[in-house]
Amino acid sequence: MNADKRWENAAERCRKAANSYYNRGLVRARERDLSGAAPLLKRALELDKTHTEARNLLGLVFYESGEVGDALVQWVISMGLQPENNPAIRYLDDIRRKSGRIRTYARQIQRYNAALELAKHGVHDTAIHQLSGVLSQHPNYVRAGLLLSLLLMEAEDWTRAQHYLKQVQQTDVGNPQAARYLLEVQEHLEMQQDRKDSAQGEEMLKNAYSHRQMTDDDVIIPSSYRESTGWQTVMNIGIGLLIGAAAVLFLYMPTKTAELSREHNQDLIAVSEKLSAANHEISELKNSDASAEAERGNLINQLNSIEEDYTYKLSQYQKLIGILDDYRSNNYSHAADLFATIDTEQLTDVDDESDVSVTEVYNSIAGKMRAEGYLSLYGLGDAAYDRGEYESAINYYVKALAINPDYEPALFKQALTYKVMGDIQSANNLFGEVILRFPDTELARRAQQERGY
Repeated sequence: MNADKRWENAAERCRKAANSYYNRGLVRARERDLSGAAPLLKRALELDKTHTEARNLLGLVFYESGEVGDALVQWVISMGLQPENNPAIRYLDDIRRKSGRIRTYARQIQRYNAALELAKHGVHDTAIHQLSGVLSQHPNYVRAGLLLSLLLMEAEDWTRAQHYLKQVQQTDVGNPQAARYLLEVQEHLEMQQDRKDSAQGEEMLKNAYSHRQMTDDDVIIPSSYRESTGWQTVMNIGIGLLIGAAAVLFLYMPTKTAELSREHNQDLIAVSEKLSAANHEISELKNSDASAEAERGNLINQLNSIEEDYTYKLSQYQKLIGILDDYRSNNYSHAADLFATIDTEQLTDVDDESDVSVTEVYNSIAGKMRAEGYLSLYGLGDAAYDRGEYESAINYYVKALAINPDYEPALFKQALTYKVMGDIQSANNLFGEVILRFPDTELARRAQQERGY
């Protein structure tokens, strides 16, 4: 009895502590300090994994910062813990009604992943272009904003880096990485401004000296200057011209000719070297272009693959949301329809240390679906068969077998439907499977009759 009492007291203390962490996280979230709110809410869930308010708020924090997949996981778990009167139901229904929003988020996340790969391979210009496109459509995607800012800092584009860091802080005012990056950016911007101011000062000083006007005091007249008569001036000029012509003819011209010849040869050698280097560079550029084009094709293929994988993954979460919603509203036939096609390998858990997982939520309804879901689908198949909707009937029988592969009536009716449609080959293959897998049964004997032996 004392042990039970101690256990109850410990559980109550954990609940109170969880509420305290939740309240602190709520205050941070209202201040848009998402980075500060998330660890507090995770701590609340460590103490009380059933605290749906903390889980729903954590999902909203993830959603606001652009982590849509993590938000869906939290809300799916919350809905599994509290199927009624839960705001998570409204959040998930809103996303389901606006399926285009999920596709948009999926594309942006895929583009972010592709940009991250480009950045890892040193293709920064293309990565910057990709991330700029992501943020133009999804400005509150914090991870993309931080990565783009980092690449712009690497490229020393400090002004644009500052712009995107401030955009991150508008979404998450307490983001520590954004604050750290912004300090470095501001230091470089201040250094740029100081250099600019210094250059402007030097230019002003240079212009001040270059515009000094010559005054009369700057003109110096030699004291020995005397005026000459006209004929003496003419004679002196003539003698000077003769001496100058002789000097050009006998002294300057041969030397200049040899100098020009050497310069011409050197110019020819330089041009030849430049031409050879240019040809080599052109050859390298051609090889580089071919390599770049191959790399571009490889990256495009990777991007397409990532996009397909992520879209497929999100579609499985949407199916799980639909199953939970149908299960809550007692629409078991439709829930079974979705259950038969869900790919459980795509349902991954978030490590929030709360010991609650998406797979646990899935398993909580899987038992009833496996026990009864195939019967609902088989009934829908029979109804479609009676209406003459044979392709729809086959679809339901296939889904029933996906849930319970050993349900002999669904296999037999699928074969019978193919026979009615005129596809004798498919019908006989399935009749043969009934005979081999379920020998000595009434349906096996009927399958033999249908096959004609």
